[in-house]
Amino acid sequence: MAYTIVKSDGTVLTTIADGTINTTSTSLGLPGRNYAGYGQSLDTNFVHAMENFADSSPPSNPLRGQLWFNTNTSTLLVCPADNTTNANAWLTLAQSGGSGNTTFGSVVVTGNLQANNIISNNAIIGDTITVRLATVTANASIANANVTGTANIATLNTTSITSGSAITGANITGTWTVTGGLSGNSLVVANGNIYTSGIRASNYYYANGDPFNPSGTYNNGNVFDYLTGSNAVAQFTGNIAPTKITTSNIAGGGTIFGIWTLGASARLNATYADLAERFESDAPYDAGTVVELGGDAEITAVVNELSEDVFGVVSNTAAYLMNASAGDDDSHPAVAVGGRVQVKVTGKVRKGQRLVSAGNGIARAATEGEATSFNVIGRALANKTTDDIGTVEAFVSIKG
Repeated sequence: MAYTIVKSDGTVLTTIADGTINTTSTSLGLPGRNYAGYGQSLDTNFVHAMENFADSSPPSNPLRGQLWFNTNTSTLLVCPADNTTNANAWLTLAQSGGSGNTTFGSVVVTGNLQANNIISNNAIIGDTITVRLATVTANASIANANVTGTANIATLNTTSITSGSAITGANITGTWTVTGGLSGNSLVVANGNIYTSGIRASNYYYANGDPFNPSGTYNNGNVFDYLTGSNAVAQFTGNIAPTKITTSNIAGGGTIFGIWTLGASARLNATYADLAERFESDAPYDAGTVVELGGDAEITAVVNELSEDVFGVVSNTAAYLMNASAGDDDSHPAVAVGGRVQVKVTGKVRKGQRLVSAGNGIARAATEGEATSFNVIGRALANKTTDDIGTVEAFVSIKG
């Protein structure tokens, strides 16, 4: 009579015919009635069960709940489902050394849990987690945390600190030093992405360690860095002696209003060396292009050789730019009418030679007898030793 083998949950595992042994339904050999070698099979099954199928890979045909001792890692694992042969899918119970890892899918502890150390590789999730004393010796990543008591934190790296639902906000006590920020050490108070908010203080603001009273007078001693924005300071009633005024943090530079006068022995120094003015052009022109009055707009690239209509040279290094708001470099290029500027030339040029028009917006060196007071663009300040089209620095002086 065949044996019918039933699992713990009441389902039939297999039926074993008389005189046979089943080695495909489980990791053991299951002998049927009157199987001749049943004694050896039973002894082998006992040994395998006692050693928890100790091997470097999972046993064949495992059943849910079966144990396996992994000899590679010296860990005891549990089969999560019938016929699970992937070693990584088995659940780890313990390591023989006593200091390994134990893994479970989900564990619910309804009583008290005591442990010397709890390590979380990912997240600890809960409605409320109460810790009387917590020590973090390495790094801790906390997505959201509400600290209602007192916490002593040696170093805190965070992207946001908020007072929660407090209507009037919260208090920061003690003395704090700001390190880092947008540039050097700075404390930024922001409204969205636009820095329009301020810092409210009961008494004075402090700049560079000195008190600064906005309702008082301003001088170099109590206004240390930069005052930016259209309404930063309505008026300086006294003298200010800064060593540098820059608009490098403002796109497009800044604007000076009012009438200004240079005092005795005062002067303005410029990086570049040409005087230019914006004129409307009939096309965009590169720096160094020689232009004349005419075309469909105010200026166009010089057309004729030895032209007496030459008017100036397009510049992108003007030391002083007049009519600056007339347009941009494409519609109203800056034309140098005097000073040092790079000029497009063709052919060789000797330093000191006079430059005249070669046509097509390009200059060349004047030969003997060609230069007149009307067609000379300027004089070369450097040599050009090639015959191709290039640039040469020249002193431009256009005459009407």
